[in-house]
Order: sequence, then C-alpha cells, then structure tokens
Amino acid sequence: KIIIQATKMNDYVAMLIGMGMTILVQSSSVTTSALTPLCGLGVLPLTKMLPMTLGANIGTTATAFIASIASFTHDAIHIALCHVFFNVIGILIWFPAPPMRRVPLAAARTLGLYASHHRFFPAIYVLLAFVTLPGVFLGLSAIYDASIAGGVVVTLLFLGAFAAFEYWWIWMAGCYKVLSEEDRAVHAAELDAAEKEFAEGGDPESGVTETVICEVMPAAR
Repeated sequence: KIIIQATKMNDYVAMLIGMGMTILVQSSSVTTSALTPLCGLGVLPLTKMLPMTLGANIGTTATAFIASIASFTHDAIHIALCHVFFNVIGILIWFPAPPMRRVPLAAARTLGLYASHHRFFPAIYVLLAFVTLPGVFLGLSAIYDASIAGGVVVTLLFLGAFAAFEYWWIWMAGCYKVLSEEDRAVHAAELDAAEKEFAEGGDPESGVTETVICEVMPAAR
C-alpha cells in the first residue's frame, strides 16, 4: 500500500519513502529487488521507480554510518561520510533537473528494450558494468602509477575507441543492427500507451517516451 501511495506523491516524497524502506530492511538491494518486479508488471511506473531507488541508495548509507558511530574512529566515520556524499552528490547531478533525469530513465528503457528481445543481454550488461569497466579503470590507474605519459597514451586510445564506437552506433546506424527500427517503434508505442493508461494524465512526464538513445540523423539514413 505504501508503494502504491508513493506513485501518487511528489517525487521527493517518493524518495523519502524509498529511503525509509531501506533503513528499515538495512539493504538497498532488498528494496530495489522488491520494486523491480512491480515496475515490470506496470504497477510502479519507471518515473516513480527512479526516485524510490535513489532514496534507497541514501537509506543504505545509514547502516555504514551507524556502524561507524559505534566504532567512532576517524577512518570509519570518514568512509561512512564518503558513502553518504557519493550518493547525495550523484542524486544532485542526475535528479533535480528534468533534462538530466531523462538520461537514466532513457538508459533504463533502452536496456529494458534490449533485454526483452535478447535474453542474454542482462548477463552481458552485468559483466561489462561490474567486471570489465572496473577492471579497465583499475588497470588504467595502475598504468598512471607506473608512468603518467603511458597513462595519457592509453587514455587517449580508450577515448578514440569509444568515439569510434559512438560514431558507428549513432551515425552509421549500428544500433539498428542490434535491434531494428520497427521493433523500437513498437516498443515505444506500447510503453507510451501503458504509462499514459497508468498515469491517466496525472504525471506530465509519464507520457514522454525516451527509449531512443541512438538517434540516426537523416544524412546517415
């Protein structure tokens, strides 16, 4: 009932609800794992899932902060405050301004779109986001420790590779080789209709479909 009521409240109130739930269960993973199926079933719109998840990220810092107060050492409180400010600063960057808020929402919709058509995609995403990328940045940090010049060269190579991928993905329509434009349009229409039906016009952002991260320019077509 609390979650259902949160869908009708202000986003910042929904964030407080997510934070309170996480403080009670002492785990943001439990909160997000409980919310995700509701979002998939259409009970919880994605635009409300975001603030509740962000609130859960703040709520999970309470456990470490309480533990740091129990030990009351400089290092423990220092790390606990780093955890708090890391999450708070991230929220200040990505949530208050609607244009910035659309970035994680569009990314979530796009990842969900790929996952609905390619069942192996979530496993690939987890390996890239939580294994490959951290390993790459850790290796890059080690290279900088060994040689600043070498680190700069490797960084430029990575940036060049990323720019080449973005050029292929966006300007050369690489994204449509992964998933056709027709499938994207069908999914966009279904998602837009579902969110409008849920919101019944009450949430102005719910009717905005932001599934397309890759926009192919007319010249590229």
